[in-house]
Amino acid sequence: MQAVIDRNFCLRHPVRIIRLFGPGVWLGMLLNRRKTLLERVLARYQAHAVPAPGALGCAYKCSALFEFRVARIYAAMAARFADQPAAAALFRDLSEEEMEHGRVMLACLFQVTARTDLDFLPSVRDPEIRAALARLRGIERQVGRMTLEEALDTTAELERGEVNVIFGRLLKQVQQEQLALFAEHLGGAQSHSESVPRRIAALRRQGAAA
Repeated sequence: MQAVIDRNFCLRHPVRIIRLFGPGVWLGMLLNRRKTLLERVLARYQAHAVPAPGALGCAYKCSALFEFRVARIYAAMAARFADQPAAAALFRDLSEEEMEHGRVMLACLFQVTARTDLDFLPSVRDPEIRAALARLRGIERQVGRMTLEEALDTTAELERGEVNVIFGRLLKQVQQEQLALFAEHLGGAQSHSESVPRRIAALRRQGAAA
């Protein structure tokens, strides 16, 4: 699984993880490999914290909705091209990463606090947001008929699209140490923005050579 923060990091930095999230979360990472740190943290917040209300909370729910929708698209692509291992692996990795991004937004939902300088609160009522969501629904319906080339074109479009812009802007608005750890690792993973185009280019070359 493409976790934002993997188990090895947690085991190398027990003091930091325990200070931020409590001993139960760290012990869970030590004893059970099946859940990511974000999954454990989110479960803790859902059990013990209160989500942000009103437009503020809706903005983070909106972004999570987008991330989970894109994850579903990539999962469908992985199934569509299951007979092409390299392509399926790319789409699975992207799906897992988008799921983690969605969990980041849901974690933010429990940590963000209202401030006068919060100036970016997207809503599903916004025409631009509704158009972007409709576009994702349309893509999801088309996946079963896509060629690999079309799927790769769509992937490139999604990776540079509005969903990632919304995610990045909302993440910057959360001024909590717990979420800063995830933001730090997401920032350090920007090689993703280089590795995905490389993997797409490699798949295109394979297709041309076939």
